[in-house]
Amino acid sequence: MPRPTRLPHSSLLLLASLSLALPATASALDPNTEDPRAIAQAVEDRDDGDRGKAKLTLTLKDSSGRSRTRKLSQRSMKFGGGTKTLMFFEAPADVRNTGLLSVDYDDGKKEDDQWLYLPSLHKSTRISTSDKSGSFMGTDITYADMTKKDPDNYDYKLLEKSVKVGGEECWLIESRPRTDKEKKETGYVKTHVWISKSKLMPVQVKAWVKEGKKLKYIKFSSFEQIDGIWVSRRMAVRTVRGKKVESETLFETNQVRFNQADVTETDFSERRLEKGI
Repeated sequence: MPRPTRLPHSSLLLLASLSLALPATASALDPNTEDPRAIAQAVEDRDDGDRGKAKLTLTLKDSSGRSRTRKLSQRSMKFGGGTKTLMFFEAPADVRNTGLLSVDYDDGKKEDDQWLYLPSLHKSTRISTSDKSGSFMGTDITYADMTKKDPDNYDYKLLEKSVKVGGEECWLIESRPRTDKEKKETGYVKTHVWISKSKLMPVQVKAWVKEGKKLKYIKFSSFEQIDGIWVSRRMAVRTVRGKKVESETLFETNQVRFNQADVTETDFSERRLEKGI
């Protein structure tokens, strides 16, 4: 996330983004490019920093307008084959020490690993492929949203070669999973992603959810450069069925830091996950 700020990929593009900090360093890409696969690959390949730490505030709102707030901490680190991320809920007390460990492999043919730790059970549970399209801790994002996707597993179409969103000049790209396995894991039939040409980051996303005939809308804002890396400090997600907003989740990120010496390999293990904060 500091990736989280990773969410959109298609999910690719979908949480390419979420991490929840959503950082990215723009690589050189001609703003006149009309090759949607090249654009998707550039987003996926962007530099999102190393040895990162961040604090997050998570606000969940249901269809009745009732809201709940959660506080989280997150750290991430690159390794030879990808990126590892550890996230803990800090407050309120009923979710404190609930944690998620993710190992995101660069090799698209290798399935990413995720473990959820629930203090009430005193053990961690591996998230299976069939469960990755499920909601992460009652939010509007899924476990699959929090990992990268291999662009080779998607078909892309450039819908608009130049469109402005929030003052950002963007490409509008449609992505569709090529296989039933990918559809099942991500939970999406197709995704529309508006990608900033200057930052190579998603600005907004519209995703068609496979189950329940729902739509998911994601908006990224409050962009800032930290250590040369673009970070979106705010991500708002809405899940809609018909004309009704079923739920909303707001992610706000602060205290983002990179190149932190205290972020080490020992942070990313099931044993560390089960130890809690």
